[in-house]
Amino acid sequence: MSKKRLSSQVGHTTDSYHRDELPIAQGKAKIIRELQRNPVTILVGETGSGKTTQIPQYILEAGISGGKCIAITQPRRVAATSLAARVAMEQGVSLGTSVGYSIRFDEHCSPNTKIKFITDGMLVRELMSDKYLSNYGVIIIDEAHERTLRTDVLLASLKQILRRRNGSSQGHDQSQDPLKVVVMSATLDAQGFSNFFDSIKPIYVKGRQHDVHIFHTLTSQPDFVEAALRTFFQIHTSNNPGDVLIFLPGQEEIENLNSSIRFYARQLPQGVMPVLVYPMYSSLHPSQQSKVFMRTPHGSRKCILATNIAETSITIPGIKYIIDTGKCKERRYVAREAGSGVDTLLTRDISRSSAMQRAGRAGREGEGFCFRLFPKQAFDSMAPTLEPEIRRCDLTAMILELKSLDLDIERLDFMDKPDEDAVYSGLTTLSILGAIDKHQNLTGAGKKMAALPVDPKFSRAILASEELGCSQEVIDIVSVLSVSSRLFLGVQNDDSNVVGTRDKFKHPSGDHCTILNAFRAYQEVVSSGTYGEATSWCARNFLNARALSEAVEIRRQLRGICKRIGINTDLSCSGQVQPIIHCLVLGLVQNAAFIQPNGFYKQVMGPSVVKIHPGSVVAQTHHPAIVYDELVFTTQTYVRGVSIVTKAEISNVFSSISGRF
Repeated sequence: MSKKRLSSQVGHTTDSYHRDELPIAQGKAKIIRELQRNPVTILVGETGSGKTTQIPQYILEAGISGGKCIAITQPRRVAATSLAARVAMEQGVSLGTSVGYSIRFDEHCSPNTKIKFITDGMLVRELMSDKYLSNYGVIIIDEAHERTLRTDVLLASLKQILRRRNGSSQGHDQSQDPLKVVVMSATLDAQGFSNFFDSIKPIYVKGRQHDVHIFHTLTSQPDFVEAALRTFFQIHTSNNPGDVLIFLPGQEEIENLNSSIRFYARQLPQGVMPVLVYPMYSSLHPSQQSKVFMRTPHGSRKCILATNIAETSITIPGIKYIIDTGKCKERRYVAREAGSGVDTLLTRDISRSSAMQRAGRAGREGEGFCFRLFPKQAFDSMAPTLEPEIRRCDLTAMILELKSLDLDIERLDFMDKPDEDAVYSGLTTLSILGAIDKHQNLTGAGKKMAALPVDPKFSRAILASEELGCSQEVIDIVSVLSVSSRLFLGVQNDDSNVVGTRDKFKHPSGDHCTILNAFRAYQEVVSSGTYGEATSWCARNFLNARALSEAVEIRRQLRGICKRIGINTDLSCSGQVQPIIHCLVLGLVQNAAFIQPNGFYKQVMGPSVVKIHPGSVVAQTHHPAIVYDELVFTTQTYVRGVSIVTKAEISNVFSSISGRF
């Protein structure tokens, strides 16, 4: 068996492979026959088999797409961008020509693009303007086993589109505009997809897999970051060469462990090989992500700190050792009273399927080792798979998207039925925001809100900004709130006292106008200097230069969309704060809270008693009423992204919307 390094990523010409050496190449002829024969194909193959990079190229080269574009959906942006770059390199073309990608607020495509890697959310948005996805001849739903909210929406929609474009979801194509669908999964549990598409028999593709020796701790590890640190240095000082991949739940844990490993690595005795530490999470800049895939210099050890993004979608070469904390971040929405719910992102145990996927990362090129920081009994008691997002996430944005497609969430044929309380809560929220009427039909405002690729509460604020003459300011604030990483650096995420890094930009009304001050200051620096000068200015002021650069691009796109749907984006309130705050109240009215005698705040809609997060500029003050962006759970229930409002303002908004019920 060849030991050549394999990868599905860009950036390793030194680790390149021949396409015909990939495991999937052995079944190429059979796969092409099945793709030609059937409108729906279910393909199951391990990560590393080559399915994600090769299947779209097989389809293109065999002419199966009928000259139309081939879409390959990805749950994560980093996978879409890096996979597109890899396939473009294999095709010998520039990224953005015949091979491209489309992710939220970033697109590298052209009218001649034939292979497009696209996030599942972006393909759902394309449905709004092309309800039958007529630009595509083949749509590949990759990593379908992750069962993201948008993936389930796509599967349900594609089932209807197949009937329309093909005349039937079974048998040979019966129209002049046929569509083929390929559902790809990295797990062996394909029965659910088979049942959903009328008992289609899956095709299984084997990957190269060497033995992986698995070790469990005797007891649970309460501080799994500290346990991962100890385990890494035990490997590093005692074992043979080979790179290490450590699975952690989120960015915060990755940054903490990154600092610790770098600190202790500098104190190692002379003669111990140096350590190269690279983080990997979804909001990381592509230039930093690419370092993960570079060949490790001779005599060094690479240590990758990754979220569950490294379980599937990507293959990192050189990995011999896995350290699995057994944890992940899971978003869960708890619907409570009408229109009220709590959207949380909490650390929880992974599933057995995820644990096996993680261990398998160590067996791609040779014998591997997986050190699980939890007992064998804990593994045995894990859920087989994680619950699909459609059963545990806030459905408000999805319902709005479906309404714009003239689809009813309660009638759509999903693999798993959505949570009824979450559906009711989402509909109530849309009614409160004015997106739907008493009959649950989309309003004119709702159509505009659906066109904006931001959370409905923020799209409502943007709509209000035109009426109140502050569209410039509100779009700027929403642009920063929509970036993939935090703006202010050095602000702790725990419950301890925070030394403020925002004082230079602090606004007495709260965090939203503080964000606006920082963004406006950054724009002034950029307009009067170079990019390098702006980056240095950000570092001096503890601001995330990448987040601000991303916000500028989001702002450009939001302004363009607003103009297309008839919203004037050139209105400014010229330093007045009240119009901005009122727009935010209209969007965040469900996130309002009133002061209590003990200094805490009680939700207006919902039962929670909350406290302002210590990272807020108004954390040390008390006010009659506030609105906020999100709830954060640590040792207490905190609200983050806070602006000060009056009780009268909240009451007036509730009075204005009472007639909708």
